[in-house]
Amino acid sequence: MADYSSIKGNRVQYLTSDPTLDSNSEGQVWYNSTTGSLKGLVQIKAWSSGGNLGTARQAGTGSGTQTAGLMAGGYVGPPGVVNATEEYSGFAWSAGGNLSTARRLLAGAGTQTSSIVFGGFIPPDTNVTEEYDGSSWTAGGNLNTARRRLFGTGTLTAG
Repeated sequence: MADYSSIKGNRVQYLTSDPTLDSNSEGQVWYNSTTGSLKGLVQIKAWSSGGNLGTARQAGTGSGTQTAGLMAGGYVGPPGVVNATEEYSGFAWSAGGNLSTARRLLAGAGTQTSSIVFGGFIPPDTNVTEEYDGSSWTAGGNLNTARRRLFGTGTLTAG
């Protein structure tokens, strides 16, 4: 049977007290001779839940970050396509300015205060583009071809 020394290339440290741990300590293993305990530091990471959208929907688009996100458009059946926009604080969702054109299967890019959405399905497919300033949507330069099921990435000015 392999021992720690042959696996890691060194022996477990014998210490009389636990060391001061910092962000560089992950993976350390030691034996505390005072308590008679073999110890180690492993960082445990996990998913966590946040707040629910105010309007449950599908086929909308999002942009922003984990603590400043944006959700726009989508489908709620019935009534169908929606123009709702919601902003995420990292904990909860709140209402934002509504899209001018309700649609689903659209694409988005940017940040919560400087975002763009484009294309989508009303029906029919649309080429409409809108820009968000953190409170309201305004018309942007339309796509050359109406289309849906798009993907967006980047910023409002470099998407």
